[in-house]
Amino acid sequence: MGVLTKDQIIEVIERQRGLSRAEIKEKIAEISRREGISEHAAALMLAEELGVNLEGEEELLHIADLVPGMSGVNIAARVLRKYPPREYKKKDGSTGRVANLIIYDSTGKTRLVLWDNFVTKYYNEINQGDVIKVIDPSVREGRNGVELHTYFKTRIILNPEDPRVEEIPPIEEVRSYSYQRVRIGDLMGGEKFVEVRGTIARLYRVTVYDACPTCRRKVDYDPAGDSWICPEHGEVKPLKITIIDFGLDDSTGYIRTTLFGDDAAELIGADPEEIAEKLKDLVDGGLTIKEAGRKLAEEEYYTLLGKEIIVRGNVVEDRFLGVFLKAFGWEEVDERREIARVRAELREVLKEVL
Repeated sequence: MGVLTKDQIIEVIERQRGLSRAEIKEKIAEISRREGISEHAAALMLAEELGVNLEGEEELLHIADLVPGMSGVNIAARVLRKYPPREYKKKDGSTGRVANLIIYDSTGKTRLVLWDNFVTKYYNEINQGDVIKVIDPSVREGRNGVELHTYFKTRIILNPEDPRVEEIPPIEEVRSYSYQRVRIGDLMGGEKFVEVRGTIARLYRVTVYDACPTCRRKVDYDPAGDSWICPEHGEVKPLKITIIDFGLDDSTGYIRTTLFGDDAAELIGADPEEIAEKLKDLVDGGLTIKEAGRKLAEEEYYTLLGKEIIVRGNVVEDRFLGVFLKAFGWEEVDERREIARVRAELREVLKEVL
């Protein structure tokens, strides 16, 4: 397709977004005044802001369609969870900011990573439950599957006009998205996408590790070059990633549980850098890193004992640890939602009986 005129761009916006011609012209004039650009350039900018495809029919992808390395994609999704922003060191020594959102659509969920100016521009504007459209993110492989990362070409639209929005379930229906509630006593090992409600009965350790800011995998320190090396991305400025190991009890059984990253930091209520400093003090005092992690858990974060939570993840069998739950996330127990769950289960039982 050749270069479109302003009127042609207006027609495409009108067709794809359902706005009136008067509304579109008003928005174009506003952008033109604000940015000090021609109305033709403003029309192109408006099309980009609205996620309008000027090259032809827009490909309506879903989260389940995403593959690492894809480009030019756009996703309409709802925000399931927000994690607090944290600081990191850039290669030039300056300080940057990064924040993670968990988003979902009708096919699945993924992590959206906001970097630097995207944290400043969007983080406070986007709330849990909001629908957003993410245009042209970087699609990468993360620890738990595909992730979306913002970069200079990315655009985010709040409350977009998009046909996929109608497909997205309300947030109340996806708290346990794709996960099946089970009792700990019924777990045998190897179960995928399970959800357990239980009480934290024991704390094994709290620790942190240095991770690649892109793939979040553990990085190694190279003393010769005084640098941190990621096997995939080379020399990086690492992020601190939190790990907490705890025992979960639901009266039918007990299982060791491991939680990583932002979810772990949120459960503990402490920043990874703060945890790292406390661990360093304990190690400097003569403890091994393993002893320090155990002591920190027992003496600093013992208030977590007795806390009832819902944990989601996969059940893994390890030759040293035995069967344990590798958790992907957690949340507080919502009694109203638990009552609704029981009622739904009773309705299904009654259908079979009657």
